[in-house]
Amino acid sequence: MPPTIPNNPEEDAFMKNLLSGLDSTRQLERPPKLKRTASCSSIAPQTPSKHAGNRPGSYSNNIDISMLLDGAENWDWNDMEVDFLTPNKSNCGKTPVKVSFHLNVLIALTRWKTTPGRRLLSVKRSPVARRTASLSATIPPVNETALDVKALLEGAENWDWADMEDDFMTPKKPQYSTGRSTRIEASQTVAMLAKRHTKETCTRCVVDEIRDDKSATIQKVLSVRVQPNGDTRTVILCDDWADTDIHKGNIINVLGDFDSFGIIKITSKMNFLINHPDLLITATALSNAPQCRRKPLLSALVRSSLDVTPSLIWGNMVHEVMQICMAEQRWDNHFIEEHTEEILKKNLAELVKINVSIDEAKREVKARSKGLRVFSERYIAKTPKADAVLTNTRAAANQNSLLAISQLHDVEEDIWSPTYGLKGKLDATVQAVIAESTIGNYVKRESLLSTHIMPFEIKTGRTVAGMEHRAQTMLYTLLIAERYGVDVPSGLLYYTQSEEVVRVPQSRNELRALIGARNEMASYMMRRNTHGKEKELQEPFLPPTIDDERQCKRCHVLDTCMLFRKAVENVVDTSSPIADVYDLKTSHLKPSHLAFFKQWEQLISLEEQDATRFRKELWCMSAQEREDKGRCFSSMVMDASFQPGKVPNSGKIHQYTYCFVRASAVHGVSFLNGHMGRGDAVTVSVEPDLLALARGFIVELTPETVVVGVDHELNVDKIEARLEILRGARTSVLFRIDKDELSGGMARIRDNLAQLFYTEGDTRRLELVVDLRRPSFNDEETTADNLQHVPEYVLASSAMNPSQLAAMKRSLSAHDYALILGMPGTGKTTVIAALIRTIVAMGKTVLLTSYTHSAVDTILLKLQDVDFGILRIGNVDKVHPGVRKFTLSERRLPTTVEELENQVIAPPVVATTCLSIDQYVRNPAARKGGLETSLFRRLSEAHPHAVVDLTYQYRMNEDIMQLSNKLIYGDRLRCGSEEVAKRTLVLPNEFMTDKLDPGMCLCEESCWLRYLLSERSKVVFVDTDHLPARDSRVGDLVQNDVEAKLVYQITEAFLRSGVQEDQIGIMSLYRQQIKLLSHLLQDRKDIEILTADRSQGRDKDCIIISMVRSNDQGQIGDLLKDWRRVNVSFTRARSKLIIIGSRKTLNSTQLLSVFLALMDERGWILTLPANADAKHPTLQSKQCGIPSPAKRSKENGSAVGINEPLPKKPRTPRVEEGILKGRPILQDVVNGAR
Repeated sequence: MPPTIPNNPEEDAFMKNLLSGLDSTRQLERPPKLKRTASCSSIAPQTPSKHAGNRPGSYSNNIDISMLLDGAENWDWNDMEVDFLTPNKSNCGKTPVKVSFHLNVLIALTRWKTTPGRRLLSVKRSPVARRTASLSATIPPVNETALDVKALLEGAENWDWADMEDDFMTPKKPQYSTGRSTRIEASQTVAMLAKRHTKETCTRCVVDEIRDDKSATIQKVLSVRVQPNGDTRTVILCDDWADTDIHKGNIINVLGDFDSFGIIKITSKMNFLINHPDLLITATALSNAPQCRRKPLLSALVRSSLDVTPSLIWGNMVHEVMQICMAEQRWDNHFIEEHTEEILKKNLAELVKINVSIDEAKREVKARSKGLRVFSERYIAKTPKADAVLTNTRAAANQNSLLAISQLHDVEEDIWSPTYGLKGKLDATVQAVIAESTIGNYVKRESLLSTHIMPFEIKTGRTVAGMEHRAQTMLYTLLIAERYGVDVPSGLLYYTQSEEVVRVPQSRNELRALIGARNEMASYMMRRNTHGKEKELQEPFLPPTIDDERQCKRCHVLDTCMLFRKAVENVVDTSSPIADVYDLKTSHLKPSHLAFFKQWEQLISLEEQDATRFRKELWCMSAQEREDKGRCFSSMVMDASFQPGKVPNSGKIHQYTYCFVRASAVHGVSFLNGHMGRGDAVTVSVEPDLLALARGFIVELTPETVVVGVDHELNVDKIEARLEILRGARTSVLFRIDKDELSGGMARIRDNLAQLFYTEGDTRRLELVVDLRRPSFNDEETTADNLQHVPEYVLASSAMNPSQLAAMKRSLSAHDYALILGMPGTGKTTVIAALIRTIVAMGKTVLLTSYTHSAVDTILLKLQDVDFGILRIGNVDKVHPGVRKFTLSERRLPTTVEELENQVIAPPVVATTCLSIDQYVRNPAARKGGLETSLFRRLSEAHPHAVVDLTYQYRMNEDIMQLSNKLIYGDRLRCGSEEVAKRTLVLPNEFMTDKLDPGMCLCEESCWLRYLLSERSKVVFVDTDHLPARDSRVGDLVQNDVEAKLVYQITEAFLRSGVQEDQIGIMSLYRQQIKLLSHLLQDRKDIEILTADRSQGRDKDCIIISMVRSNDQGQIGDLLKDWRRVNVSFTRARSKLIIIGSRKTLNSTQLLSVFLALMDERGWILTLPANADAKHPTLQSKQCGIPSPAKRSKENGSAVGINEPLPKKPRTPRVEEGILKGRPILQDVVNGAR
């Protein structure tokens, strides 16, 4: 807080006279139309009324001016007499009082505010205050009601009453200091507090029409519709805004106020326009845009994990050291060295990348952070010190500034602003106290002390405040003003090497230029957004190159830039300043290379759009609206009783763990509804003020609680204080948890693609993958003979069938690659485990990877007994418990680079999931364009000799195998032995097969449940059409409650018959059904309930599948049309397969009708009678279902509202025809059909 300023007797007298009449005397009653929110007498001084009218020697300077003036904007000017010193007559005959006190105050304050030379405590006035500054200081007319009193009194609570003279019309004479000392004395300063941020009016619009107006000056006139109410308005773009790339249908934000006619002008001097505000562009990227518009766009498109330099690593470490020091308020050398050690140990992997020892790194970081202690002694204080110089390159020659950082608000704060279309991660947010003084005629005038919340950016590189640093910091002032609700007139840059702090004031001209650059970047980015439709790109989606030889040669995205210029933009350049470097980087590429890159890069972009299309819902939809879609949990509060366990070593994401519950219990609403599940990425916000306060993942999900692991602390007290500033009142904190759409992986995938084509890229894989060079092999028999001295090979090969042995030989003799086509149950896992053992025994290393964690871990479970090292990389929460011992989290934290290398590099086997596009492509245009074509399919079709088929399967009995054999594999699958062919599920006891107790089974005829338990029933389709069992909507998801009850009863019957929990697997293609089943069977911890995508390697003796879809319209959606998923589900069963569904609904599509025809032909269909789900009372679940929220309950019932076309009923083909012919998707599964 600023120091108290003493008052002189005349000022005291002025204030006492001004406040006269506010004693205990009762106020005169006023007409009802006079509205004041607080009684003036409630804040009257506690001195006796006898002092009224006199000039006392002192008064309290702590008077609450904000309360005194509360409601001033609503005072009734028409109810005040011109002779304001004469009180109104009281109707009740009581003693009159001065009813014109308010007017006295206003006259005095009006004159005071318009008197030249007066300095108030408030910060620079807002635009509203500036517009009202010309108001007359005289008494307002009695009919004048339009006076903006609120603006007039702006900042009154902070005015320096001690700085007022009795004769307030006389300007104050400046007081000069005669001493030479630069120390700031309290009596020499005028304290100025941070002012509440007046947020500019933001109107979201869609552009309907554009026309150019060149009548006088060049203007662009936009006819727009306001969202969401649809009002029509006009936006006139003047000056350089007229060059904005606007098209019909664009979404824009208009920052400023429309006039009464619905018109606004956006000029160089006022208002802003944000084009495509839903694209949040980072301030870091935008700060580089003035030099080159192309560079930040390419950096976002192609993100490499290999772009690591020593300076970048040192900078990150110094950042972290300084942030810890600021947070802990510890700056001693011992503390700095201690945390430097910790940070180095935590970043050992980065040191390995640049091949630097920990001692060398310690010396480097210590040298770069040597100025931190000096910084703290100079700048960390409550008020500025004499040597705490603040550099401001924009200040006048006679202006000096000093700085004190009095408080740290946050570090690494991630702020999103859909208002400006910006986002940024700030190094630190601080409370800054600045003393500004002016030297006039060699005499220093008194200092003005102000306090502000400011962005504080740490720069460890060059020592000059470059343009991009200033731009970045200036943009951060916009973000902080929105997040904290206070004016942020400037930001701070700290250069560690020069130990200089630079002030970066906001400048409208610079902000206008940066927002113009942001709009241009957004326009380029949106040219690729086809909204899921195919279209030929007519406009370039990248700005042209700047053709500056010096800058381009030093640019870190040069290779990427030249590749896009050649392959995508097809530029011919023989004369520009960069023609030579262009030729150097692209001359090696053939036309086929350029076509390949262009095709696959465009397909990646289509899928990328689909992955990010939901993000804008976070600010365009309320939490309740988004929860109705199943993508949000609204009205959440923290569970204060929650005690988090140990936070796993999961990097920067999972730093804090919190448990959330509903603010008020909503009957029947469960968190298991919707798209959100365990492991999903989420953002945590406070609606509508604080967007994306933290980001992370769902760690645990139950019907009543959500546990999340996030990257940022969520302190409720701090959040409440911030909301009080933003909202003007203390309110409770209600969180919203939204599903987040992560898209950063696509940029890395694009980088993997680009690496094939760089001059120093992966030439060998370019030849194999793009040019499809024929793979070469050694002679297989020679290879086998040479391996006879390897015990691991001899042991493994002795137990293999012919096709497995052939796969081993082909793989071990390959120079480039070998392809093993393993149909379900044919022993792919066994072959891979044997190959790993053999390759390691040969002294080589292995990278084991797959799309899913379950597939990787299934193979590792077969390597539990090996005597060599295995490193499992990945999110520990998603790793199978049985193989977590292979993760780094289970090992001692390394303290040296050598220890880390021993843990990371020494193991001959490294296992992880691969970063790839989802194996099931979501974007229709990308799927049609060929993105669904796997690398396996591309290589196998080009070189069939590289493929080995595994045809003997050891999982399914012959009945289950027939499904895949007839429908997909053309009878090529064979049972590996007679034992496998005749496999059946044996029940240890006869719970349901003996005579049942009365009441246990109410079936009138034969018991349907007993039929399913019979050992003879190995494959059964359970038809629910007679029950009925309708699907229902949960937002835009689908579940089937009756099918879930049937699954529960069947499962309980098996368990009571002695079948073990780990023998049973329950599956559905629908995530919402998985949640419902998980809820009903939550006490059965060892029963795995999986989607098809997560069932790889999860073989079970009994598989029960819920098909879910059952409705009169025959709508089944896309999932059940994907036979890859359906086939994976069927082929998980060893002994018994039970499929529950509606025959009528599923028969409406050709693929499933073939399946049902086969089931009918074999006599494997069981039709349930009406109300079959109620025939076994003792097997009913004790858990209630998962009802939808009340708003969704009307949608339950038949799936009438689902937006899917009603398919025509096809003819039912003969089973013998199969479904493989002419279906490339299924050929991708088979891959070996020749």
